[in-house]
Amino acid sequence: MPTLELVCKRLFTGSSWFVKGIAGALLLVVPVAHFFAFGYLYELIERARRGESIELPDWDDWRRFFVNGVPAFIIFMVLGVMPIVVAWLLTWPLRLLAYGAFVYLPIIPAILIAGPLTAAGIYQYQKREEYRDAFRLVILAAMLRSSRARFWLPTFALIGFMAVGYPLMTFTVFIGFAASWTYYAAYFRFVEQSRKTVSAV
Repeated sequence: MPTLELVCKRLFTGSSWFVKGIAGALLLVVPVAHFFAFGYLYELIERARRGESIELPDWDDWRRFFVNGVPAFIIFMVLGVMPIVVAWLLTWPLRLLAYGAFVYLPIIPAILIAGPLTAAGIYQYQKREEYRDAFRLVILAAMLRSSRARFWLPTFALIGFMAVGYPLMTFTVFIGFAASWTYYAAYFRFVEQSRKTVSAV
């Protein structure tokens, strides 16, 4: 069974992980170039989905990173950003009630599921490279339910990591996404393989 600690150890060993992370962080803040960064994250999910070695790949296949980065970014915007935006909009009527910080409670569930939901969407998209697979909400919900006991820790760890590393925001975001999304994909694969084993028996 994959663990967040194990995934992080495999990703962030060796002397080159920091340089690779800096490259991703710099690309993440440049319009259009950010597709390369998302293509890199797409590659990490794909490796975990296939059961391949979990490590940060070299920045060498730029064309592939860009091509895969476009759907990864679109899925991220729909499944990761949109729920948070919708939840934020729902806080506006509550602000009239002057409940202070409690007004922002609707945003908390959206933030908690944004990461695993995005990873699940990309995971499903990779199977046939069709957008409709990425947005099958029934399947995505089933994936989250099957791993609900496992995605809380990575989500809270990502939030804490981003809060602590705020001065290096793009670096913490990129590294945080790399670790959490890879973990989610590895766990989704673990669940799938476990079910196949049970069915075979």
